[in-house]
Amino acid sequence: MKIGEHNKLKSYHWIIPILTIPIFLLFSANYFWIFFATMSNRSGLWGSMYSYYDLTKTQYGFYNLILTLILCGLALSQLTFLIKKNAYRLNKTFLIMGILIGLIILSEIYMKTRFVGKG
Repeated sequence: MKIGEHNKLKSYHWIIPILTIPIFLLFSANYFWIFFATMSNRSGLWGSMYSYYDLTKTQYGFYNLILTLILCGLALSQLTFLIKKNAYRLNKTFLIMGILIGLIILSEIYMKTRFVGKG
């Protein structure tokens, strides 16, 4: 391997972060709004959704806050490694991103099994 060869990015190193960073920021804003609405006792769906999942307000609020922080951190790390042109670290973030998306899907499926209708 030649010196400086590890800094060359392939096309998927550019395409994946350009697509996922706005999506992560959108989901991060959504999860933060759920956290804010839950903790501030706002009326409406997002403010009382914790009761539908049979969780306490604190449990549901911090679940959403942790997801917000992880998504923001992942978007920031992808942007940083894209600017630094570090392909190895970008590949690691792609792997972490795949594991995180899988865990979010599994946790949301689990939360749906706990859903208690209040109607």
